Amino acid sequence: MIPLSAAVPDSLMEEIQQLQDTFGAVTSQALVLTDQEGNLITRPTIAGRFYKEIIDSLQHIHRPFEQTLRRLGALSHPAVLDRWIPGLKYIITPLVPEYGEIYYLWSGLYMEEGAKELVLQAFESKMKNHPEYDQLSSELSALPESSSERIFEIRDKITVLGSILCKLIGGSALKPVTERNTMMISRLLTHLEEDFLKIEEVLQQLAGTFSAADLYAFAKENDEGQFKVNYAAGKEAHLLLNAVFPQGDGFFGQAVLGKDPRHWKDIAKDPRSLYFTRRGMTLPECLSCYPVLINNGKRALLLAISFGRNEQAQGYDRQEQIVASLLGISDWGEMLLRREKLLEEGTLLLKEAARLLPQALSRKDLGMQLLDVVMAMPFYPSSTLVYFQKIESSNITYFSRGWASDEDALYVKGLESRYSQQSFLSSAVIFETAGGSVLLECPLLSGNEFKGLLSVGFRGRSEAEQWQTFIESVACLATVAIRLLEKEERYIEQAETFLTELRRYLQNANTELSSLSLDASDMAVDFSRYIGLTEEEAERVGRAALLSPFQIDALMDFGYYPDEILLLQQVDELDSQFFTVEKPPLPLSGQVLALILQHTGRGANQKHLGSPPHKWIDPSRYSKDYNIASWIEDERISSFQSFLLSREDSRPKKRIVSAARLLDSPALTTLKEEWGVSPREEEVLELIVHGKTNKEIANTLFISEHTVKNHLSRIFNKMNVTDRSQIIALIYKVILDAERIEI
Repeated sequence: MIPLSAAVPDSLMEEIQQLQDTFGAVTSQALVLTDQEGNLITRPTIAGRFYKEIIDSLQHIHRPFEQTLRRLGALSHPAVLDRWIPGLKYIITPLVPEYGEIYYLWSGLYMEEGAKELVLQAFESKMKNHPEYDQLSSELSALPESSSERIFEIRDKITVLGSILCKLIGGSALKPVTERNTMMISRLLTHLEEDFLKIEEVLQQLAGTFSAADLYAFAKENDEGQFKVNYAAGKEAHLLLNAVFPQGDGFFGQAVLGKDPRHWKDIAKDPRSLYFTRRGMTLPECLSCYPVLINNGKRALLLAISFGRNEQAQGYDRQEQIVASLLGISDWGEMLLRREKLLEEGTLLLKEAARLLPQALSRKDLGMQLLDVVMAMPFYPSSTLVYFQKIESSNITYFSRGWASDEDALYVKGLESRYSQQSFLSSAVIFETAGGSVLLECPLLSGNEFKGLLSVGFRGRSEAEQWQTFIESVACLATVAIRLLEKEERYIEQAETFLTELRRYLQNANTELSSLSLDASDMAVDFSRYIGLTEEEAERVGRAALLSPFQIDALMDFGYYPDEILLLQQVDELDSQFFTVEKPPLPLSGQVLALILQHTGRGANQKHLGSPPHKWIDPSRYSKDYNIASWIEDERISSFQSFLLSREDSRPKKRIVSAARLLDSPALTTLKEEWGVSPREEEVLELIVHGKTNKEIANTLFISEHTVKNHLSRIFNKMNVTDRSQIIALIYKVILDAERIEI
């Protein structure tokens, strides 16, 4: 059998067992007593073979009743349940002799009237693999059906047995009220030394005392200043649970106005008792309210409600008042412990934020990371908004989470009108909106320069004050990240200026090589995208192609584009390792660059590329044979061939030339003289053939867009066309008709 618990003194075990067996035999009920963990206190009293089979089937299960008790939680009155199989009822009666150990008296099972077929089906699905299934199913089928009225009659009889056992176990049947009260308070204090009191268990204990009120409840003040019944135990507890009442309204609302207990008798005659009837409750006869101070300066009420006259209830006033005070002390201590744990959790999150935020690659990335960090904080913020000072390169200035539709945009608009940048140069402020929201607004400051704002929503002002230091710390970390981003932005801007000047130098020194490297760069970006490289990697390979006409040493002297220079070095090393047996692996981006440089160089005029010689310029990367078959994966070569085919025109061809050399075609020589195209206009024509926009042409030739438009206007007049598409069509038509060249 299942081992019995030793929670009850041995001197009482025989008497309790005999009482249980006698009651079970007279009423034909199956009974067993357990403690609050599900351990058996008594040997089961078995009525009928079915119950014996069920009990025997549980003998190898540790604490078979524990799972049901965990789901039930605090239970102060007998309950009729069917959580094992719907329609198969059993009764649980709690026994609460004194504060401390709680016991449960189990009775059943009872077949609900009209539910036999469904019960048998559910029993089969749950128990069909049980070794004794056939016997159990047969016994269950023979179990008589009982009406709801009959089951509740059995419950009431079991309640009588529970009351007797409760008095016997507690040994308090002959003790005076004062002594019983002293015992309960003593046990509460003993428990409070070891751990915090659980309000629901204390209420359950109070409701289970045979001479106290019928219903106990505990109501706490919330952030809105209202009081909500968070816990209740006893008769009709479920009807009062979650009830809300304001200060000064009704019995409860008046009780919270003072510090002393309030008592009302014969309240059924009072019109304020409609508060109870509206909730479907029986009209109480007596009501006692005990104010108590809890955490954060808020208040609470311990409520004692009697539905019938109880002459002994007044003897419990002092006990109930002491219990209320102890609950307040326990709640305050528990809050301090929770706060300590929350602070520990918040500190860990701050450490993680200190690691992640400085790694942000952009303001958008930083904004999203800030939202994640704040929303993960242990105080459950209602909203978060990150506002950045407007930047020319981005129209997005804020990121938000937890805001209703369009409310964040209105808030940002009000934010920009409410404050000037100088207003944020002190510290965080707590802003209460017209809608009642409480927002902590922390500036993101770099020195005395305003960079943005971190706004976090809280449930109340006190919570905002409690977590202000943490949010300010997050804002400081965000400021560090912004400084790093600005440093990176300055570096990128300087690197782009360096590349522009370098390209200007190349344009003046070697126009042919400049155009060739532009073609290689465009092709490198397109092919990188074609094989699925990231946009960042594709741009890196494209920049490496732009830098390809220059010597490595010259590039390294300036300290810009280290990744692109490394790609060029890897490609340059292919020659030195031509005869190496075990060749080091070449990264995918390096394979792409090698393919592009070799392919582009094959169509170039090598004589033009190498003259005249200039300092820093090295055209040799477009004249080398990189032995592609030894270094490049077959799959990559195949992809490149497919890529080239996708760019080819389907019309017949004699030879292939790049767009950069179209204007050198003999077929255009006479026409260019007739048109009177200047050298500068010819450069613009070449970029038009490349499909460049006005802005891209301006950046390439280092002129303004206005100048580009003037060049285009003159070219249109000279060539007798109205737009750039007609220019391209005219050039291609002349070349194709004259030389059968495919582009």
